[in-house]
Amino acid sequence: MKKYALFILVFAFAFSLGSVALAQDDVPTSGILPSDFTLENPGEVGAITSQQTLIDTILRLISWFAWIIALAAVVMGLYAGILFITAGGDSGKVETARNILLYAIVGIVVAIIAFGLVAISRAVIGI
Repeated sequence: MKKYALFILVFAFAFSLGSVALAQDDVPTSGILPSDFTLENPGEVGAITSQQTLIDTILRLISWFAWIIALAAVVMGLYAGILFITAGGDSGKVETARNILLYAIVGIVVAIIAFGLVAISRAVIGI
């Protein structure tokens, strides 16, 4: 019975999200779209048109990934701290928390190196 109820719930949720997406009747004129976007030039706005825009796009993507890595490392560091606090003298939990904390520190170092590489690349290229 629980599987049947869960199936109905997921099915109803899927249909409710579809109705929101289909409720849009025209192209919005403001919001996330660029100001010079029209239906005549959809591929020209924001496209990579030169080597400079390609490099800038790649550096922005690396910066985003570095932020994601840094955020995940900080969250894992907090999780390791909680494991240390709740270990209660259990050597297995302390060892697990120590390993998680080590990997979190490695993640933070990787994120710092990625930020540094982006900054150095921007300085060398002149963006």
